[in-house]
Amino acid sequence: MPTYRVSICKGPDCRRNGAERVASAAQDAVRDLDLRGRCTLSRGGCYGLCHLGPNVVIREDRPRPPDPFRQEDFQLMGWEDEVHYGQMTPEGIRTVLTEHVGQDRPVESLKGPRED
Repeated sequence: MPTYRVSICKGPDCRRNGAERVASAAQDAVRDLDLRGRCTLSRGGCYGLCHLGPNVVIREDRPRPPDPFRQEDFQLMGWEDEVHYGQMTPEGIRTVLTEHVGQDRPVESLKGPRED
């Protein structure tokens, strides 16, 4: 089973729309569901999708070339293993962690719309 990096936007619009509650719920869910070895939670920067916030981006935790600016913390990269969840709620993040991280099955109904 893969491990994941779960990034929760900490931009001002996402915070205003509840990102702090989402981050807190994610921490609780990782503990309650015993997912500590399956994912790392992080606070990403603004992804430029403010109108869809709070935004959560999940990527498989794969070895990637080192980047001191960690561009992936501030934008969608278009990587095959990248999934964007928009308008996230505390309940939604628990579902995402249970299914996407816990069962390696992205939650189609909670994915954000494509913004090419």
